Amino acid sequence: MENYIGKIVSPFNENESIDFVRLSLSNERIEIELSSNERGFENIKSIIGTFNGFGKVSLINCKYSGMSIGSGADIKKYTAEYLFKGNFIPNPESYYFDRVNIEMTGLLDWTNISAINNNLFTDKKLTIEDVEIIEIYNSDLFSVEIFASNNVSLKRENNQIVIKENVGLKIKSTKEKINVWKYLSLITELKKIFFILSNRNTKIDNTIFYKETEMPVTLYWDGNNSLGSPSPINPIIKFEEIKFCLNDIIHNWFEKEDLHTSIELILEKTINNNLSRENYFLNNCFSIETFHRRFKNYKLFDRVEFKSIKKNILSSIEDNTIRSLIENNLAHINEPNFRRRLYDFESDFTNILPKDWNVEDYISKIVKSRNYLVHRSSTKNTFDKFEMLYASIYLETIVKINVFRSLGIEENLVKKILIQTGRKIENFYSSNKQRKFE
Repeated sequence: MENYIGKIVSPFNENESIDFVRLSLSNERIEIELSSNERGFENIKSIIGTFNGFGKVSLINCKYSGMSIGSGADIKKYTAEYLFKGNFIPNPESYYFDRVNIEMTGLLDWTNISAINNNLFTDKKLTIEDVEIIEIYNSDLFSVEIFASNNVSLKRENNQIVIKENVGLKIKSTKEKINVWKYLSLITELKKIFFILSNRNTKIDNTIFYKETEMPVTLYWDGNNSLGSPSPINPIIKFEEIKFCLNDIIHNWFEKEDLHTSIELILEKTINNNLSRENYFLNNCFSIETFHRRFKNYKLFDRVEFKSIKKNILSSIEDNTIRSLIENNLAHINEPNFRRRLYDFESDFTNILPKDWNVEDYISKIVKSRNYLVHRSSTKNTFDKFEMLYASIYLETIVKINVFRSLGIEENLVKKILIQTGRKIENFYSSNKQRKFE
């Protein structure tokens, strides 16, 4: 936690300033404490000020978080959702930048792009070389480039020279300038796609906005945190395997917005470690069902024929209440049920499940377990908590694999990753099952 003292423009009277304001800053929390006799406890859209050793700041979406009462004045506390350092930006929606740079340690690990040439053991030499910037996406609105960066710091008292390297994304407007909120939306979506592809930590070390002729602006926000913790049994695509396809992959991610719902459902577990196994399982059932409905949906009967049948059924019912009830029940009857949807992924189940497991029986068990949790029906032939955990993992993997297909990744690569991931899951399953009965 870093602490700074400074002054702000009073959020209660723009013609006054408040001195000796404390700013507390960490990755998890942005908070200010200020002296005020105001009795209201309202939230504040923006607060601007200057802090010693830190500079100009703009705090956005400030929520009242507490107060201590003294003899001279009350000390109020506010937490901010965003903090911009380097310039006053009270209205981010009307502030436009040319580009934003974000740096991610996970990207360094995934891409293996390094500017440091380490020959200390052979030539007793360490050099920092220029690395070519790689453009991975370009559209009418923005482009995305991968760049390497490094920071050198000297600590003479300890006889140390520290070199920190990183890899980042440079998101640039291509025609019209983009405002802050749009940039943050782009960053969030890019983090999701890189997390799904690479299975690496998406923590952002810094988020810096640039505008011609102006000083850079650094943003502190919870979006700097990782989307979640990578799992050793998640599917992984190597950077080199898709390096030259990233433009199409990213394009498809932004174009096919229907993919996002399925991904957000399965990402909840990575963000919320306290999510119960039952909810984790249901999320993945909903995720695969949603994906099927939006990308593989079909009608069981001919639309025109079914429409005629439905009309004849409803016309024969005189009671309006019953007719309305029947009409509601007929609304989705021409669509496949959950079991049929899972069978459309039968080949994926075959490739990912252990060879001695019966795919049809396993799908049936998924359906019965899901029905039990949703409708509290019979527990016969349902998963226990241990088996439910691994059923969730298998479902999640199949969703991700099919998202890969929708993003345009080649089928040969998708199938290879599916089989590799299946083996990893099986190894974890066998190891943990053995411990379960020890």
